[in-house]
Amino acid sequence: MHGIEDKIKQNLNSFNAEEPENGHLERFSDKLDRFHSGGRESWYERHNLFIKIAAVALVFITISTLFYTGSFSWVRSLLTEQIVAAELPPEVQEVMQYYNVITEKKVEQIDDLAVSYDEATRIKAMAMNELKALDDARVELEKEYTKQPGNERIMNALLQNQQRRSEILDKILKTLNQVN
Repeated sequence: MHGIEDKIKQNLNSFNAEEPENGHLERFSDKLDRFHSGGRESWYERHNLFIKIAAVALVFITISTLFYTGSFSWVRSLLTEQIVAAELPPEVQEVMQYYNVITEKKVEQIDDLAVSYDEATRIKAMAMNELKALDDARVELEKEYTKQPGNERIMNALLQNQQRRSEILDKILKTLNQVN
């Protein structure tokens, strides 16, 4: 690259020796005008920035609405669960985890005991509907616990809530065993 620069510097007088012909700037300006006037700017090109801003605003409004209406309640409960789990004593966390594992196993047993896939789906939907009320209560208890950390009554209520989940699934499994 230095070789080209050296040659240009050595022959600089040769490059700058002649001025452009008369009318050069006018001809160049005309060519630029013809080049830019040939292709008209489309509606999208003229409103490109506005469309991008509107799209971002629409996405923001949609996500906010979904959060407000509760469509993303599972995200909210997951975040709340993680925050509260960090504040609960380790023993309580272990018990909660134990009941979560038990609950998952019992839900899987529904598939084994059900006569058909449709029946399993129907029974699981019914079970999840009953468990949803307990999950909502758990979330409220966890919120209360964040306000009053160390409150024994709230911790006991959380544990009873988890036990109740297990009892509901036990009742469903017992009914399935009797039917089969």
